[in-house]
Amino acid sequence: MPDDATLVERCLQGDTGAFDALVARYRDRVFSLAFRMLGEASAAEDAMQEAFLRAYTRLALYDPAQPFATWLLCLTARVCLNARRDRATEQRYLEQAAKAAPPAPTLEERLYEREQRRTVQRLLMRLPEPQRAAMLLYYYEELSVAEVARALNAPEGTVKTWLYRGRETLRRWLEEELG
Repeated sequence: MPDDATLVERCLQGDTGAFDALVARYRDRVFSLAFRMLGEASAAEDAMQEAFLRAYTRLALYDPAQPFATWLLCLTARVCLNARRDRATEQRYLEQAAKAAPPAPTLEERLYEREQRRTVQRLLMRLPEPQRAAMLLYYYEELSVAEVARALNAPEGTVKTWLYRGRETLRRWLEEELG
């Protein structure tokens, strides 16, 4: 079996079989190091693959005066350190996202919310036309009072009155329906 320097030289000349021989020779050592550094077999497998990929693409940077095993294991260690840093960053991101995101509503909560929206929609349809239009434009389309006034061709004071009366009527109807 050829030594590491010979296999590297053959790889650099385009012999992919020579690199396969290097992988076979160092696979267990690279995996072992990755596993000890990362603590999970799947993460170690990923790191091992990444280390061999980097070794292959950077083979021209290898100094044949140094042991290939040392170069490959150093490269593996850097891959593992990067993986740990990336996992820690991802974990922090997930923790922050979990803190920031409200808990997902339960099925009962979603059904209750849907029923409430249907009730509000049904009650909105009972409002007089100008109040309903003002409410829809202001609350659902998020237009300003001035924009609603322009859209409905009415003074702003009138729009404010429609909004107030519409809210009060909806509040009263909801109280009657919900008990």
